[in-house]
Amino acid sequence: MESKHHRDHLPVTLDNASLAEMSTVERLKQSSEGLFYVHSTHESRHTMRLEIDALSARQAETISEHAKEISKHFGIYKQRERNESGKKDGDFIFMVRVKVPAGELTPTQWLALDAAADLYADGSIRLTARQGVQFHFVRGHSLSALIRHINTSQSDSGYQLTTLGACGDVNRNTVASPIDDLDAELPLDSHELAHAVAREMAPRSSAYYQVFLADQNGQQVAPLNSEEPIYGAQYLPRKFKVGFAHPQDNSVDLLTQDVGFLPRISGREVTGYDLYSGGGMGATHNQPATMPLLALYLGVVQREQVVDTVRAIATIQREHGERRNRRAARWKYTIRRIGVDAVKQTLRDRFGIALEDAEPVPLPPVRDHLGWHRQAGAGNFSYVGIMIPSGRVSDTATIKYRSAIRRIVSEVDGIGVRVTPNQHLILAHIPASRREWIERTLADHGVAFDGAVPAIRRLAMACPAKPTCGLAMTHAERALPRYLAALERERLGDVDVMIRMAGCPNSCSRPPTAEIGIIGYGKNDYVLMVGGARDGSRLARVLYPRLSEHELILALKCLVRAIHDRNPRHLSAGDYLDQTPDAELKAP
Repeated sequence: MESKHHRDHLPVTLDNASLAEMSTVERLKQSSEGLFYVHSTHESRHTMRLEIDALSARQAETISEHAKEISKHFGIYKQRERNESGKKDGDFIFMVRVKVPAGELTPTQWLALDAAADLYADGSIRLTARQGVQFHFVRGHSLSALIRHINTSQSDSGYQLTTLGACGDVNRNTVASPIDDLDAELPLDSHELAHAVAREMAPRSSAYYQVFLADQNGQQVAPLNSEEPIYGAQYLPRKFKVGFAHPQDNSVDLLTQDVGFLPRISGREVTGYDLYSGGGMGATHNQPATMPLLALYLGVVQREQVVDTVRAIATIQREHGERRNRRAARWKYTIRRIGVDAVKQTLRDRFGIALEDAEPVPLPPVRDHLGWHRQAGAGNFSYVGIMIPSGRVSDTATIKYRSAIRRIVSEVDGIGVRVTPNQHLILAHIPASRREWIERTLADHGVAFDGAVPAIRRLAMACPAKPTCGLAMTHAERALPRYLAALERERLGDVDVMIRMAGCPNSCSRPPTAEIGIIGYGKNDYVLMVGGARDGSRLARVLYPRLSEHELILALKCLVRAIHDRNPRHLSAGDYLDQTPDAELKAP
């Protein structure tokens, strides 16, 4: 007979366990019948629509805790404003995330999102590190109206903006290098594959449309369709992320993805796609079984099987991923538990993936894309990268990012808008005749352009963190500008180093792959990491396990000054920090 001790240490999966052994979230997903119902007790249930309608009618301030778990799959996070001590004692609010495959937006879509910022949120558009868009401080009575607004914006190439699947235990926003088809030296079409993956891996249940998009006459008391042919009744054990790099740009941080593809090139032709799998940056402080991990190399697949490969890996994760302990449920842990060789064999034998063994091609560096670049194709067109600090497109008294972008997008015919994985914006298809006008428009709105952006700010990014994110232990977006300004006061602004900051070890802004990474710890303390590679191929190591903010600023000054003054071989910042002993880096 199997001992209880041994049973407790086995993974709890769809393959080997009953629903009763799984987490509360797993039971809620299964009983929701495709995200349609919320079970408040074992005996009672109600529709998700009932809670959303109560918000719209101002009959409720927020949704129930059980509804919160379902709502994540609709791109919604229940939140509450927090004070400086971190206590959740303010107004009930929501964050709403929009799925934008490859970060591509039409002018009409951008202007619709811009209008939504004032109509339903806090007047800002927040660009994410996964090329999506977030709205913050959304009040309950505005939630349904915002989601309707997003879903009725103009579609592009058959893709309609939606919040469905932007969060939750499904494939999240599929990312791709923002210069994929724009790069003049090597234009590709991987962004088309990103859209194909997004379509294939989208939830199929009708619940989202019944809850948010059906009018009162179309309201139903039962799901029209609860079938999920890929995800099943319980969806995936945790979130799932897919990305496509470009041979000259790894701004998507390929090795942080659950599934990542890098085109292999012969001349200007794609001969296949290097397949990486099992990356993820999240961890939990003081739980050594959780950790950031880089994706593992599996081999080469051909274009016609890229989407099939994503679906196959998601299926393996659905069947074998941990479903009791959500901290151990990501694919990065499952693939290592099953074993890479077994996963490769399953892809070949069960799913018919013609996976070729090969040596991976080198990873390209993370690029910032700022400034003007010649664009691929006929005619004299360019694309331009505009820095948006930590992705917050808003207007302040001195810098009016949102107004500047709105005017440019409104007045330049044929323009394209792209969100970058560095939380910046690219404006594409710019004719030579409009370049000077765009630079002047940015200057008139106080927006720093290209050469005016210090090196230390070009790749710096932070997650939103406090006061909105319920997981954040510290500030990040609100704190990082202070740290960068402190470095500039020390005349270190010209140092080319990638600094990323997160308010908690979920690491949404990917500090573990940064050259200098900062992660919130406790209420106002931080972990400081160093030595990540500019191509994303190496994780940073912990240099200081815990620092106060004052100590952190001093340590940052010391590190950046060392990169500037003590680097005789002129190594990249990440390589220098990786190769220099801790004691030397800590020396004043």
